[in-house]
Amino acid sequence: MAIFVGRIVFIAAAFALCGGPVALAQSSLDVPIETGEAQPESPVGDVARAETPPPPAIQLPATLPPLDDGRACPGCPPRRIGSAFLWTTAVNGIYELANLIRGQDTAKITPETWWTNMKRGWEWDLDDFAVNQIGHPYQGNNYFTTGRSNGMNFWESAGLTAFGSTTWEYFGETNQASLNDFINTTLGGIALGEMFHRTAWLVRNTHATGKSRMWNEIGATALDPMSGLMRFMSGDASRVVDKPAEMVPSSLTAVASFGLLWRGSNTEAVESNTYGFFETDLLYGDVLSGSSRTPYDAFAVRLSFGGGSAFSEARVRGRLFSAPLGGISFAIAQNYQFNSNPAYRYGAQAFDGVFIGEKRFNPRWSLLAIGGGGATVLGAVDSIPLSGIAPEEPPPDAGQGVSTGPRYYDYGPGGNLLATFILRRDNAQIVNFGWELHHLHSLDGVRANHVLQRARLDVTFPLRGALGVGGSTEFFSRTTYYADDAGEANYHFPQYRVFLTWTIS
Repeated sequence: MAIFVGRIVFIAAAFALCGGPVALAQSSLDVPIETGEAQPESPVGDVARAETPPPPAIQLPATLPPLDDGRACPGCPPRRIGSAFLWTTAVNGIYELANLIRGQDTAKITPETWWTNMKRGWEWDLDDFAVNQIGHPYQGNNYFTTGRSNGMNFWESAGLTAFGSTTWEYFGETNQASLNDFINTTLGGIALGEMFHRTAWLVRNTHATGKSRMWNEIGATALDPMSGLMRFMSGDASRVVDKPAEMVPSSLTAVASFGLLWRGSNTEAVESNTYGFFETDLLYGDVLSGSSRTPYDAFAVRLSFGGGSAFSEARVRGRLFSAPLGGISFAIAQNYQFNSNPAYRYGAQAFDGVFIGEKRFNPRWSLLAIGGGGATVLGAVDSIPLSGIAPEEPPPDAGQGVSTGPRYYDYGPGGNLLATFILRRDNAQIVNFGWELHHLHSLDGVRANHVLQRARLDVTFPLRGALGVGGSTEFFSRTTYYADDAGEANYHFPQYRVFLTWTIS
């Protein structure tokens, strides 16, 4: 996939640049510095000194002034708006070059194809589910982090992401501009971009020097290639300075779970089976802080592997705004979601308004409650075609990389509801119950309304230190109501898990 080729290019570029800026930042002047202290006698005699007069001394101030390049703080990147737009265009160029190397017909762009795309407007494309729901959000993440690495704030970087997505759709491919790609690239890119940007700052140790500093900068670059590239080019990768205050979370918890999952089904199309799985959860910041105007100073990430698919789930929920409301708080959050397993596929870009409250029973035990709902800007879910509908066959003359279908999932907007209750002991989760409902009205695909529900109950028991053991039960239900009273379809999938956990906080 082009996204991974682009990522390798970014990381390789950072490696190549490491020797230049780092070495330059560590270089010193070849001119004597006047410090007020006595200088040692030169091994050369007075006659030699008389023949070669010393160069004029440079008087340095006691404290060096901050860099005058528009930085919001000493550890922040320089503010370079023009550079951000140029590098976003360069990102598109790298993806275009990667597609050309792979032999994609859609990469054979010309001014004529640009003009044709501008005249034709938008369409719903027929790309694979993973390309549209993971590939395009990841590409958008590179636009977003280009803005952040050039000193732009969250909202400015969001606008830059829309710019990168729009120019790619019209000028990066011969395909007609895709509306679903634009939405997924922009909104998914914002969610993944800020998450990766902040996670990369967790890896960096800006007080370290030498090889350890280089390796943690390289590790951060693997998470956020564009910020890493900018830091190596500017010399920031070797500067000893405090991290930006907004990149240091108020709290941080990571949980890794691995074990076995059994999934049942009420349809012969999906067999009941047992799978291994690995799941990670990252809780960044404090969702209980009553007031916040800093986007993503609190967010949650879940990544799941196995369970019937190599990569089965990715969820990012980032707080955009919160304010106290009586004894509770109200928050607006952005959501990115991707699910793919043998039972169903679902992806969404959404925004929620949620109410958050906590009940403390004693200094050790508490109950956290979260509830609310919102709008799904664009969601994707498996189609369930009516009996007798023949699958669409791709045109025989389609070129390499041309989206021809058939596409077995539907696109549309909708709404959602959610509720979460977490019983905690010493801030560690013991019982976690979550329920969510998604409604999608299909605008492209099988004409229908999809209602999806998911409920999951996790119970975890600490064993020793960071090690714990747990189990969970989960139930997924989907009902599809076809247009024109053509009937409905119901599917149910129960799941059960047993697992070990490792918690770091």
